[in-house]
Amino acid sequence: MNTSIIVLLVLSALMAIIVVIINNKIIVKKNQVAQAYGSIEIYLKKRFDLLPNLAAMVKKYMEHEKEILLKVTELRSQVESASDEKEKIEASNQMTKVLGGLNIVIENYPELKADKQFLHLQYEVSEMEDQISAARRAYNASVTRYNNQIQVFPSNLIAGIRKDEKELLLEIPKSDQKEVNLNQLLNS
Repeated sequence: MNTSIIVLLVLSALMAIIVVIINNKIIVKKNQVAQAYGSIEIYLKKRFDLLPNLAAMVKKYMEHEKEILLKVTELRSQVESASDEKEKIEASNQMTKVLGGLNIVIENYPELKADKQFLHLQYEVSEMEDQISAARRAYNASVTRYNNQIQVFPSNLIAGIRKDEKELLLEIPKSDQKEVNLNQLLNS
């Protein structure tokens, strides 16, 4: 065999190995994004399971605050019926705003704030919000790693062949980062 043929075969084999390694890295990063989103869905499900208990507890104290409870119920069904990740996250962000507003309304009910069951539920919801926030951060970290992987050379060549597209980060719009205005929220 000619030396140039051997060199060509070795280079071809090396290129094939590099392509396989890059392809596998892209697949791993894409799966990490899916896994991180799955974690968010698990925490959202837990929050939805807590909400009826919280709503029932609050309802007995705040009969005239039904609008908030109706809004929570409406948003809960919006998240459950969302057809894609973005819709689900947007409805979830709205629910986070409503739950924040609920805490403001609860301040007007000292007997509710002192109820042990309510305190326990309030703690669980607060803990769940922290877990959802952590899951969102983990998701965004996974998305960033994936996006970096498919955008840097030479991975971008393989990603182009695979038709991999950039994933979107979960961002809370600037308008949602302000203080909660219950009147505006309930009238929207």
